Amino acid sequence: MPTPVSSLNSGGDFVRLLADQAFSRSAGAPLLAGNRVELLYDSQENFPAWEQAIAGSSESIFIEMYIFANDSYGTRIRELLIARAQAGVAVYLLYDWLGSWKGHFSGFFKPLLAAGAQVRAYNPPTFTGGISLLGRNHRKLIIVDRHTLFVAGLCISSSWEGEPAKHIAPWRDTGLRLSGPLVVEALAAFADSWAYCGTPLTAEWLAAAPAPVGDVAARLIATTPSTAQMMRLDLLVASFARRTLWLTDAYFMGTSMYLTALKQAAKDGVDVRLLVPRSSDIAWIATVSRTQYRPLLEAGVRVFEWNGTMIHAKTAVADGRWARIGSTNLNLSSWLANRELDVAIEDEELANKLAARFLLDLEQSTEVVLSRQHRRPVLTKPRHRDFLGMLPSPRITALNSASAAARQAARIGDALGAVVRGTRTVEASEASAFLTIGLSLLLCAGLIGFFPWLVAAPLTFVLLISGGAIVLKALSLYLAKRRRRRDRAQQQAPHSDDTD
Repeated sequence: MPTPVSSLNSGGDFVRLLADQAFSRSAGAPLLAGNRVELLYDSQENFPAWEQAIAGSSESIFIEMYIFANDSYGTRIRELLIARAQAGVAVYLLYDWLGSWKGHFSGFFKPLLAAGAQVRAYNPPTFTGGISLLGRNHRKLIIVDRHTLFVAGLCISSSWEGEPAKHIAPWRDTGLRLSGPLVVEALAAFADSWAYCGTPLTAEWLAAAPAPVGDVAARLIATTPSTAQMMRLDLLVASFARRTLWLTDAYFMGTSMYLTALKQAAKDGVDVRLLVPRSSDIAWIATVSRTQYRPLLEAGVRVFEWNGTMIHAKTAVADGRWARIGSTNLNLSSWLANRELDVAIEDEELANKLAARFLLDLEQSTEVVLSRQHRRPVLTKPRHRDFLGMLPSPRITALNSASAAARQAARIGDALGAVVRGTRTVEASEASAFLTIGLSLLLCAGLIGFFPWLVAAPLTFVLLISGGAIVLKALSLYLAKRRRRRDRAQQQAPHSDDTD
């Protein structure tokens, strides 16, 4: 079992150890040293790396993927997996039913099963389980031969490659390739999801213990519904950041608690920046995100919108020493309802590389600022500054004054206090976004008024499935109770025969 970094640094200062303890408990994951990590950007770097690793596999392939699309790239990966399965490599694929519904219903995965691969769908609708549309497996995980791990925001889909013929650029996204002790944690995370959907993996697959191969310390945060581990960690990072906190998110809908944490950090002098899509593949989320701009801007948070087709990355980098890459978006669905997977890295070199990439992304983005006349969020060109000169110095590693510690404690308190308040003021500048949302709701109301079956039919179906599932669950519990009584009676029967 790998040794946590905190135990290796027992002679470090108290604040550093205390922070490590707070991060470990919030994330539910230890900080493990000895990893080698390589950042991969967009489909141009991630997809070839995936294909090369899969094609060269000799023992096993484990894939946990939200979208495994029935398109050209999905077909390419499927054919590689079929070839490896036919060559004797153990292939385990877990895809999300909702994210991959087209392939699920079209029989896209049947050739994989025929080749000997093990394939399961996460959370499909069933009569015994009801319909769980909100809780999804949103992870993007590939493990090859139990020594190479890929974690990303990208899915197995041609959407990330764009459409050059239609002048649609590839999506902007970030992933990583990792080897070392953290692979054990990734295998355990996959095994947990696999067991949730059926028979568990055999113990032999979890026996591997990769030796240290590098000098990067990282945590693997594998969240499950209602654990909120990543939410707690994101709040901690927002509270502990001292100089910089740069965030990229595809579907930003921060809670009142998280918005308060960002605002308090900015007011305390932290350089907080948020990069989000201008045009999104889920348009209504971008509209809702814009309703949250004004209070952030007034607090000093800088907001940027990506000019390209779509920015899908979920990354964070703080103080030039901490970085996060994975599948978790800054919204309640990712924080509380889904299975997500992220790698939190504590390494100055990698954090600064990710920070430099963030600054490069800002050059292809438009900053949102408050107009002088109406104090409304408006778009403008990015400010021309020496961004590289603003990269955080990696040398400052601890709190340097009692006042700084007090300010950070106040920010943490304010963030937690937002949970109790749970509200924020709606500003006049948000009128257009709220008008769009209001008109959409009125349109829905009109449609439902003229066509009540639009609501009645789905609601009836959901109630029938859910009610039937609960009844079947109750019957199964009664049957299990009856079997236990019969088994106990059979166990007592031989003793009665011996006494006759």
